[in-house]
Amino acid sequence: MPTNNEIPDTDNAEVIFENVTTPWLTPFYEKLQNTYHEGRFAHGLLFTGSAGIGKYKLAKQLAQFLLCTDKRDNDACFECHSCRLISANNHLDFHLLEAEKNKSIGIDQVRLLTEKLNERPQLGNNKVVLIKGVDQLTEAAANALLKTLEEPQGDSYLILLARTHHQLMPTLLSRLQQTHIHSPDDQTLIDWLYALGYQVSDYGVLRWFQNSPLALLNHLKALEQDASLDTRRQCVEGLFNLLYQPIHLFSFSQLLIKDVEQNLLLVFHLLHDIHKLKLNNNQLNEDAIYYFALPQLQLWQTQLSCKSLRVLSTEILKTRSLLTSHSSLKKELLINALLIKIKNEFKENKAC
Repeated sequence: MPTNNEIPDTDNAEVIFENVTTPWLTPFYEKLQNTYHEGRFAHGLLFTGSAGIGKYKLAKQLAQFLLCTDKRDNDACFECHSCRLISANNHLDFHLLEAEKNKSIGIDQVRLLTEKLNERPQLGNNKVVLIKGVDQLTEAAANALLKTLEEPQGDSYLILLARTHHQLMPTLLSRLQQTHIHSPDDQTLIDWLYALGYQVSDYGVLRWFQNSPLALLNHLKALEQDASLDTRRQCVEGLFNLLYQPIHLFSFSQLLIKDVEQNLLLVFHLLHDIHKLKLNNNQLNEDAIYYFALPQLQLWQTQLSCKSLRVLSTEILKTRSLLTSHSSLKKELLINALLIKIKNEFKENKAC
């Protein structure tokens, strides 16, 4: 069965929790500082890692260090005029560019940043440009950025953020100093959440968010306000109602339409965990995304063949790809057709 390593699109959590302590980032920050003091610091840097891992916070922390006019003990002073301005997001030598959802970063936007880099710093000795979602650059924009990296100004730094480097041009990558931010281990993450007042025993939710702390924290805070936002449980309930109370097909369809990209991925993982049960003597690891629904999944695994699971998983990913890449398609029609296929596979395969 195919797998998918994407997690919920929660990059904004990195901005919301900008002031939350992030101890897993400290080793990366210290290494970058050492590189700077050793004179090996590049003018172009690339931070990669899952959504909600802290790329943006690390970049802002590094930008403050670079722009600080009174560095102390190998770090920013956090007191000078420059530090106060960047904390208030009002620094004249700090420029942020980010891609809008489902849109590209164009060449005109990159050219405008290049012009700013060619100007003299207004407050100190350095200038910093931060680009979020650099994988959304158009080819022309990427080439324009490449030219800037090939002829760097002595006082300018570009920090680029992306979940992965795979979609970037090789020539662009060759001009960047890459730092991949790894997720903390389970215990470190659980301890961190506990210190913030959240006791987590459901390891499945850790897997769903790929141990990305800020994304997970954002999810837990949202559940505090509205428990109905637990879409994993809604998917189990939705599938149950689809199979045994077909009148609820419409409500399940509407749930999936709210966030097609992420919710169809959750349905994919639901079938993936059912498939794991079939291949592992009806057993499921405690960190499986849907372990909390194990009794129901054990029942469902008797009603589907491995072939049906593979067919349905392929259909889910195909439908998801169509809907995320073609916004003009009728979401409701495609989702309803997919749900009917799922229902029919269960109906036609009551036993393996």
